[in-house]
Amino acid sequence: MGEGLLGLSQRLPPANVPAEQALLGALMANNKAFDRVAGFLLPEHFADPIHGRVYDAIARRVGAGKVADAITLRRDFEATGLLDDAGGTAYLAQLLTAMVGIINVTDYARAIRDAWHRREMIEIGEQLVNNAFAPGLDDAASIQTQIEAKLSALVERGSDRPMVTMDQALDAALAAADRAKQSEGVTGLQTGFAKIDKAIGGMQRQAVTLLAGRPGMGKSALGMQMAVAAAMQARADKALGGVFVASLEMSAESLGQRILSAYSAVDALRLRDGRHGDWRYQLDLARAELADLPILIDDAGGLSITQIRARAREASRKFGGLSLVMIDHLHIVRPDPGILKSAGMVMALGDISAQAKELAKHLNCHVLALAQLSREVEKREDKRPQMADLRGSGNLEQDADNIAFVFRPSYYLEKDPQKNPGEGDAQYQARCRAHDEAKANAEGRGEVIFEKIRGGRNQTVLLRFKPETVMFEDWS
Repeated sequence: MGEGLLGLSQRLPPANVPAEQALLGALMANNKAFDRVAGFLLPEHFADPIHGRVYDAIARRVGAGKVADAITLRRDFEATGLLDDAGGTAYLAQLLTAMVGIINVTDYARAIRDAWHRREMIEIGEQLVNNAFAPGLDDAASIQTQIEAKLSALVERGSDRPMVTMDQALDAALAAADRAKQSEGVTGLQTGFAKIDKAIGGMQRQAVTLLAGRPGMGKSALGMQMAVAAAMQARADKALGGVFVASLEMSAESLGQRILSAYSAVDALRLRDGRHGDWRYQLDLARAELADLPILIDDAGGLSITQIRARAREASRKFGGLSLVMIDHLHIVRPDPGILKSAGMVMALGDISAQAKELAKHLNCHVLALAQLSREVEKREDKRPQMADLRGSGNLEQDADNIAFVFRPSYYLEKDPQKNPGEGDAQYQARCRAHDEAKANAEGRGEVIFEKIRGGRNQTVLLRFKPETVMFEDWS
């Protein structure tokens, strides 16, 4: 192994100096060519720092509307000595002789940036090796998290997504409108709930839906049903991509148990207690129907958002793309220790939220992010959630395209009222009758309260909740 590492250290870093020289010569010969490469090529991408300085000088002159050629650049560099290592300002004339043709500038620029990308990957790899060999600095998980963060940042810096013309943007908008007409307003992934689909137009790619609630409201159950619905569509149309579920709170076995109960209509308690013998046939049918769904579940606890991104990318490679990423839930994603220490939990949660939005754009998928509500809900007489109940709500509110609260009024009506000290019998009986009436009206009622819909109006969608199978369905 030592010889292998030694051989690696003796290799020269990737560079394409002839391409750098030819590009600079072409840009000096025709400044109009600069616009063809300026959108993705930076001075730091050049392997030779002198070439990076020349490119930067060209960029400054062209940006100021001035001519950038061997004569004008000579005046800029004469007093600085920045070209002394290359033989002085005469080197600019040599660059002109290296020009092959203006038509090739984009190819030269891409070759230069590709070599830079490889050098960056090598540096990250060396950091990984050095940190892994160094005893007592960080544990293995911390080293992995740091390297994954740097790789993610490199992917973002190295992306070369083309700009979109107005013509293309308008065509895309008209195509979306036509799809909406054909699908009755639903252009994204279907959630499995008709009224939710109508409210948000389906789960759109590169968008984030935040689904929040207090414990016991059923947000995980609802989120998992939406994930299963997306996977069913992906099974029918593989071009949609699979579904990745980061379940930080529940084990894969518990999720599987919940899904089996919901889709077989077998009481969840019977599954948990092993009293499902008479319903085994229904369970086997449900399993046969669901087993080949393109879903990957990661139930590792304590993941950072960087680790979730890395595992989502792995799932994307397996499925040839992703249509949905579900995170359950944001408030137990491990925060960045540096941000947590310097700025506190609210800013750390903001970083997680922002990265979830970046994940949706990077993988061209929808992100369904579950979240916890604060205990302030419990202190009010009216338990319906409000936007202020979101813990660390500022960034969550800003980054999410849709924000919905899951609410089951019957949850707060399960206990019968207790007689208050000094309360008369008639008053107590009246309170009990009002409670019983409210409990009857709330039975089976689930509410998905949309407090934010980007491009739509806020509304409340009614669902029916079946507590025996922990399942929601359309209200009818």
